[in-house]
Amino acid sequence: MWFCFTSIGAVTALVIIMSLWEKFQTNPTITGLDTDFHNQNVVFPTTVVCPEIAFDHDKSFEVALNKLANYDPSLAGYIVPFLELLPSLSFETFNEAEVIASSVDMEGVNDLTLRQWAFASVINCEDVLTECKYRDEPIKCCDAFHPVYTEHGYCFGFNSRFISTEDGDVKSGPPHDLYETDKKWALFFVPNSTVKIFIFSNEEYFGQDFNPQIEWSEGEVVEVRISKKNTYTTDDARQLSIGQRKCIFHDEVKLKYFPEEYTFSSCMKECRMKKAINLCKCLPSFYKPVSSVPMCGLDELSCLSDARNNITNIKDCMQCELSCSKTVYNIEKLIKSGDRADASGVLVEFLTWPIIRYKREVLFGWVDLLVSFGGIASLFLGFSLLSGVEIIYYFTLRACCMVYKNRQELYEIEQRIQCEPPPPINMSLRMKSYAAPIVVMEQDPLNDEVKTLVNNPSDNPPDYEEFGSRRRKADKDYSTFAKSLYKTPKILPSYADASNSTWEFGQYLP
Repeated sequence: MWFCFTSIGAVTALVIIMSLWEKFQTNPTITGLDTDFHNQNVVFPTTVVCPEIAFDHDKSFEVALNKLANYDPSLAGYIVPFLELLPSLSFETFNEAEVIASSVDMEGVNDLTLRQWAFASVINCEDVLTECKYRDEPIKCCDAFHPVYTEHGYCFGFNSRFISTEDGDVKSGPPHDLYETDKKWALFFVPNSTVKIFIFSNEEYFGQDFNPQIEWSEGEVVEVRISKKNTYTTDDARQLSIGQRKCIFHDEVKLKYFPEEYTFSSCMKECRMKKAINLCKCLPSFYKPVSSVPMCGLDELSCLSDARNNITNIKDCMQCELSCSKTVYNIEKLIKSGDRADASGVLVEFLTWPIIRYKREVLFGWVDLLVSFGGIASLFLGFSLLSGVEIIYYFTLRACCMVYKNRQELYEIEQRIQCEPPPPINMSLRMKSYAAPIVVMEQDPLNDEVKTLVNNPSDNPPDYEEFGSRRRKADKDYSTFAKSLYKTPKILPSYADASNSTWEFGQYLP
């Protein structure tokens, strides 16, 4: 019964402990609302405008004529399509660029990198944006929108984290903040041609991970009402592993090509860069230049085209986790109209002032796990920390001390056990009456003689007349009962000699 109850308790405790461990591994945090909006810094989202036509035809023809066609207008006409494709170069257009490059003999194209040729034929900012307002105040578009060259091609970004040049990506200035007292929490701009518009957090690096939220055509009026959702994680979550909390703090992991601060988009972008370097031994032109890695040229376009699926496969970048501090902008209302050609443009505005943040904190930490394990083990098994220490001591220190310190004593015990003869085997079918012989001391009062009566159960039963009524007639073992009555041999009373005038009574000794 003891073994059954102990086994049931152990199994039950193990099942509950395993469920607690799974909860600790999969869901140790909880996300709740934080209404402390007065202390939060509201940054306007990064707004990137990517024109459908990212090249300038006149600039491309001039570059092709002067630098690649040796002033041959007919040859320059064949080279221009290749130069016009470079500003919008992406993983989807590598094959097209390879076909165009292989059909035209371009001498001197290797004198510059493909990134430098792309910047030589890009469209100007003034040809993309004509009018801009921020917080309901007019601003210069080209002072606020900076060029960014990424996997989506050549674009212009407002409040972007970096600025692209033909030699690399440089960090931009401080982000544009918003205040609750501003007249309008909005950005208004008028594109000059068909564009794609991306809206995301200033913390992220713009790249292939983002999809356009708006596609604007000439003559349209687009009003976008957005809301901000910011989630931050308390420092108590650092005691958990990255897999448990499913996020990475900004200073916890240092990326190789983006060491400033960790973000999910920078990790994914670096993962694609590493795969391109491993597969083609070069870096595509739309990535920022790295001193130790050459930029891809015409000869590597075929490799990039063949390895496109492997490079863009996100399954190879599963090590990238979300940032523990993440901001997401959702489009709550989108109004799109084409009836007001005189007031066309794009308006990006906050629907309401962001007054809510989300806080992720530890719900089930190491201390809670230890307390839960101890409570379950104590409830079902009566186990405590001291019991564990005793078990460890019994099987480690005590065993070692017995082996090394009392080795001679253990050896003697082992030798004695081995030298003892085996116990006799009784093959008789006769049932034994007693387990041990009964010894009774009796003294004759007349002759002063002490008789020893021995009853051995293995011997033949003596005659009942010899021992009188002291011989047990029932075939049972009363040795234990008899021994409890007679702690010392029983002595009968001793009488004085008949010649003596006085005599003393003897005593029974129970």
